[in-house]
Amino acid sequence: MIALDESFVVFILSILCGVLGAFLVAHKGVRMMHGGLLYRLSIGLAAVGIALGLSAASRVLGLDPMVSDTFQLVALVVLFFIGYSAWLSAHAMQTEV
Repeated sequence: MIALDESFVVFILSILCGVLGAFLVAHKGVRMMHGGLLYRLSIGLAAVGIALGLSAASRVLGLDPMVSDTFQLVALVVLFFIGYSAWLSAHAMQTEV
């Protein structure tokens, strides 16, 4: 029973993470900075929230652990991509100055 309660809390927090990212992407100030660091982080937050939400949902529903692990792997790939693109844009800005 404790594992189910923990999975439900993770599910709720993951959904809130995705909603926060989607709200930031929809915000006018963030949209005006299209391609900026805050925009990329907002997209990453929304994507990771969705992937982790799907992972937690598959655990709550009692599906095969391989399904949940696949969603977590997707979240890690998205995090790597967002971090790498932010790193590249930061180094590109340093060379322009």
